[in-house]
Amino acid sequence: MARVTETPGARPPEDRTIHKVPDPFPLTLAGMLAALGPQAINFGISIGGGEAYLLPNVSARGTLQMHWLMTISVVLETALVYECIKYSICTGRSFFAATNELKPYGFWPWFWAVVTILTFAWPAWMGGAVVAAHRFTGIGNPPILGLPPHYIWAVVALLAVLIVFYFSNRTYNFLSKFFIVIMFANIVLVLVVTLIAAKPQHYWQVLLGYLGISFLLEGYPATLPKTDALALFNQPGGSLMWVSFWVIGAGFGMGKYAGQVTGVLRPPEHITAQELHWDTSDPEERRKMDQWVKVGGYSLILWWAIIGGLIMTYLYSVCGLAYLHEDFLKTGKIPTGVQVPIQMATIAQGVMGPMAGWLMLLFIMVTLYDAQFPFYDTFIGRTTCDAIAVTGKARRPYRFYYFVVVTAAVVAGFYLITVAQPFILWIGVAISALVYRSIGAWQILLLNNRRLPEGFKVSKLNTWLLWITVVTGFGGVGTWAVTVLPGEMAKRFGG
Repeated sequence: MARVTETPGARPPEDRTIHKVPDPFPLTLAGMLAALGPQAINFGISIGGGEAYLLPNVSARGTLQMHWLMTISVVLETALVYECIKYSICTGRSFFAATNELKPYGFWPWFWAVVTILTFAWPAWMGGAVVAAHRFTGIGNPPILGLPPHYIWAVVALLAVLIVFYFSNRTYNFLSKFFIVIMFANIVLVLVVTLIAAKPQHYWQVLLGYLGISFLLEGYPATLPKTDALALFNQPGGSLMWVSFWVIGAGFGMGKYAGQVTGVLRPPEHITAQELHWDTSDPEERRKMDQWVKVGGYSLILWWAIIGGLIMTYLYSVCGLAYLHEDFLKTGKIPTGVQVPIQMATIAQGVMGPMAGWLMLLFIMVTLYDAQFPFYDTFIGRTTCDAIAVTGKARRPYRFYYFVVVTAAVVAGFYLITVAQPFILWIGVAISALVYRSIGAWQILLLNNRRLPEGFKVSKLNTWLLWITVVTGFGGVGTWAVTVLPGEMAKRFGG
């Protein structure tokens, strides 16, 4: 078998080596646990965002009538991510490298690199984490040069990102292990708080919101901003097409031969910019590849869609309603600005006492902080480096560009961490992600029907779901931009 290579200079030639399909994980609980890595990262990004930022905030108002948007979003996003996983398993190449096959050739990989940097280089999740760290420890820097007191924690956090990436064995291995621990800790802690805090009516009220029944009976809630409702349609969010990188990193299917990003103490591995091939005419090879695709799909549905997308968002909403809503009715106030990401700690402290509050605050700090790792590694570093590699712009090894891009993004974070409030930034990211989800749905529909062999193309059901994703995403953001955004801008900037 030939070594997987990358070619500096011109666009890399296609490698026609026929690879053996690795033996897949079994379709059992043990197999689902073995396949957890990519979805643990996906889960961590989701939980580190909307569940900590948006859902307790919305539930505090009692405005649950639009929660059905999340139910639809889970279904649509599952279809999109499943197709991206399937492409990467069958080809060993990321979704973003694959977009180079779409007209105008060479444009789309750079489109994704640019919009990803513009959207995700702002360390909004880390912004919440450093506020939590300052609150948890009581340690801060003196207010010099106009810097906030929690800035010292931003410096520590950003430097830690670089240290981890520079000296880890393989960046994916670190991310997957880190997020698996965070994932299970999140589930246990939030479940305990919810069971103690909530009463039966809270569970029922939230359930009616998820099923759309409260919307049908009561209509749109007047106190829920339209922008927040649109952000709900992006929940539980997660990493969309970027999951394809982690499937490759986990070695699913052809990902076994694709190479990994390594730290500076290890030699760089060779990462291909082209599709890897297997014998599509061999029934046994097709059977193994089909099982790999099922492993990827079932693990997505179990860990991300059911546990993360439905159960965990439900529990966070129940918590917010059970503990914050009564105070909102008395005072008319809800957490704002930097207080938003630590609202779950407020709930835990009120329900279980000061020690639980400190524990939850520590946990939120870690959850928000670890969500920033994949943004630097995958969203920014890998997406940009795939654009360089697949369009033939590389003059040096893949890893060289990876560390240049990641280092530049982290250094920029030393300034960006001081600008704006995390919740405002998060809302902007959520709305942008709806547009990206729509574009990605259209592109993966084209790619899988053109590039994958018969039997692996997009099913009729997923074709419908992907088109619904395209239409509702562009339609929702377009309507918001025309009817809501001008008023929001006038309110914010005094126009």
